[in-house]
Amino acid sequence: MTVLLRNLPLALDRDEAALRDTAAEALGLPVASVALLSIVRRSLDARGRREPRFLYTVALELDPSTEAALLARRPPPVEAFSPPARVEVPPCEPRGAGPPPVVVGAGPAGLFAAWRLVQAGAAPLVIERGPEVTDRSRRWHRFLRGEAPFDPECNLLFGEGGAGAYSDGKLYTRVHDPRVRDVLELLAACGAPSDILYDAKPHVGSNLLPSVVRRLRRRLLDGGAQFRFDATMTGLQVAGGRVRCIVVGEDLEIDAAAVFLGLGHSARDTIRRLHEAGIAMERKPFQLGARIEHPQRVVNRMQYGRFAADPRLPAADYRLVAKLPGGDVFSFCMCPGGEILPATEKPGFICVNGASPLGRGGRFANSGFVITLDPDHFGGAGPLAGLELQERIEARAAALAAVPFGAPALRLADFLAGRSTRGALPDSSYPLQLTAAPFEEFLPAEVLGRLRRGLSELCRRFPALASPEALIVGPESRSSCPVRILRDPATLESPSAGGLYPMGEGAGYAGGIVSAAIDGMRCAEAWLART
Repeated sequence: MTVLLRNLPLALDRDEAALRDTAAEALGLPVASVALLSIVRRSLDARGRREPRFLYTVALELDPSTEAALLARRPPPVEAFSPPARVEVPPCEPRGAGPPPVVVGAGPAGLFAAWRLVQAGAAPLVIERGPEVTDRSRRWHRFLRGEAPFDPECNLLFGEGGAGAYSDGKLYTRVHDPRVRDVLELLAACGAPSDILYDAKPHVGSNLLPSVVRRLRRRLLDGGAQFRFDATMTGLQVAGGRVRCIVVGEDLEIDAAAVFLGLGHSARDTIRRLHEAGIAMERKPFQLGARIEHPQRVVNRMQYGRFAADPRLPAADYRLVAKLPGGDVFSFCMCPGGEILPATEKPGFICVNGASPLGRGGRFANSGFVITLDPDHFGGAGPLAGLELQERIEARAAALAAVPFGAPALRLADFLAGRSTRGALPDSSYPLQLTAAPFEEFLPAEVLGRLRRGLSELCRRFPALASPEALIVGPESRSSCPVRILRDPATLESPSAGGLYPMGEGAGYAGGIVSAAIDGMRCAEAWLART
């Protein structure tokens, strides 16, 4: 019989191979009577003044009489275990010579929609405006080294893997869905660390994600999928209330049995074309703010106290919230041991984002600190007012920078005091030049005021945040899309065109790698159920 044992402690210097012995000791059982089936969850407990330790939830196999005796205790030290439910994928009817389902975008939503289609026997065509991930990596790093000009179609936002391919690769989500396990298992099968299956804060790392994406594409190709890179969707045609084909480039028409739109949160040109074509969409809230960077040792000290220098501990992270009457200020996409990078798709605009390698061994830690901006505060008219606001902010920020794709920055203490930084800025991971500049020049007054109040409150509660070495860089404006492309809640199709499935972050239905992947799978399943 299988049971769960929760909150099983394991010291930092003990290997996971000791879990069986530790579980038997905790339950007062002979080791021979306990079989460790799997690790269900692992988290780091660094609370209080005691030495940090890991806490595990483990699945154990016991004989029926031992299980009954444990469950009869009050309170029972274990609980009955049921394997997580799985989503059944309906098979696809053979389509003969008909057109394939077309997936637009090779980010998480697009790749996992394609995976569901392949599982069902469909053979999707995946269209991606940027290059395949190996070429993407090579070209992007040549730009950062100053060896090549910026490419609007090959950057941190566009290309195979989407915007998430060059991030920390965070895989934790608040979405409670049986597909979460499917996503993690497929990523692990494609080369992600196996501990993503049970770690409380799973991540893959910006250095490993490209190879994981490449292996996932190979699996899709083996399943019958096709890929076209450097192919931008420039339009679509609707006939009889249903999407008939998409247009790629100048005039290439590709017939489609269905179209799955996984555009990503920064395909502004494509979103504008869809709006002009009459595809229904609306404004939605989005997050706006800046990114704060500290030396990693400062964050380690803040979180681990006297154990901060212990080499057995991972680079510390945090998740912080300041409750304010007008809306919270909260950390977003915290990147331990990481770097701040330029995240924009065209010259004359700047937005920053964070990334971390798998080992998180870098000198710096950074996190976005943002507020949620409601549509009433966008200004302008129509559903694209949020995009226009983002562009105004990013253009003003870029104009303050001393070099193209540089970014405005201040010492955090100066930002909070409303003054300029004199002299040199603190050291930073940002690969291009930072320029000391007033944030009043690009952030709206409402956002600026709430950020200052919230960050001041957090610095009061956590004095280490106010370190003289703390740096604030902005803007952080691409954490989510300010547009939602409407869809029917039951069929997941656009009300403007049958067979058109808006999905993922760019359509306003997800907020991270895993939630976008799940949304892509749901859209594929919705179409498969109707074929």
